[in-house]
Amino acid sequence: MTGALSKYSFINAKLRARISKILPDEVFSQLAKAPAIDEALAVLRDTPFADLEGIYSSTGDLKQAELELLKDEIALYMNIKTYLHKNSLDLVDALLCQFEIENLKNAIRLYFDRKIRSRSTEADRHYILYDRIIHDIPIDIIVDADSFDEIAGVCEGTPYSQIIRKYAHTVESKGSLFRMEIAFDHFYYDNLLSAINKLTKKDRDIAIRLIGVEIDLQNINWIIRLKKFYDLPIDAVLAAIVPGGFNLNRTIIDELYKAQNVETVLGGFVRSKYPGLSALLASQASDSTSRLLLIRRMLQEIIKYEVERILSGYPFTVGIILSYFILKREELKKIRMILNAKQYGIQQERIEGMV
Repeated sequence: MTGALSKYSFINAKLRARISKILPDEVFSQLAKAPAIDEALAVLRDTPFADLEGIYSSTGDLKQAELELLKDEIALYMNIKTYLHKNSLDLVDALLCQFEIENLKNAIRLYFDRKIRSRSTEADRHYILYDRIIHDIPIDIIVDADSFDEIAGVCEGTPYSQIIRKYAHTVESKGSLFRMEIAFDHFYYDNLLSAINKLTKKDRDIAIRLIGVEIDLQNINWIIRLKKFYDLPIDAVLAAIVPGGFNLNRTIIDELYKAQNVETVLGGFVRSKYPGLSALLASQASDSTSRLLLIRRMLQEIIKYEVERILSGYPFTVGIILSYFILKREELKKIRMILNAKQYGIQQERIEGMV
């Protein structure tokens, strides 16, 4: 284990110190109970997110505050890279691709809305990133492009050009970005799993379990949403979901797709794979929105369980890096969700159910 010790001892100590500073549940409870967005931002005044109050106070623009959160999250990854052993750099770059891909999707959506749907996108162009993340991508040219050929051309030299060329005709003929965006998601996970396969066996086993569970959770979300909101046939759903999951097999996928009551199927999944979380199954949901929130809570608890399992095990593995990024992502996701809920006047009880 000498190699692992030398590779992870410093970053393990550093990240555990940072994990200890992640906002506790009590702060999120205070945020949820705040009567309005101004009071919620005041709760964050004595936290690392104090700047959000100033941004919102000066602009009245929550999206601008969210953009700063996104920049901070990307900077977090960039900062951690400076402390890592060289063998872990490819993995972090693969994780950083998620931000680059989402930003590229947003730019293409603006092009699509402006060029194909003839909608004004002037206001929305201020809420995407124009700085380099992994590759040199001229986001401004994409937003103002005249065609997908032009977009693919300016993305030449990146992994995305081929995807854009392949699905451009489908987007234009169907009037939907769905297939192209699914292809971007598949590339992200393929690239991430490729980076994981370069790790040592111990690190690889840990990463595959953790990322595989994330893929499972993403696929469960996809299955529910594609059936509920798009009424896609099972073959189309199977084409959309991401390969490489840890627990989710074809039998469970079929059950989720066919089920009238998704919670029942998820309940069986939780009981068989995560019996320690079975208390969640006692929760009741009276309407479709509540059911979706309950399902989301189940998925959150599963990933939390996996992270805690890693953090309580042997400390000198890639698990500490992945766990930190997951915990930070969840922290930021909760902040964004609560602030948006406050802005849209969602009832306190509903917000508390979200967190």
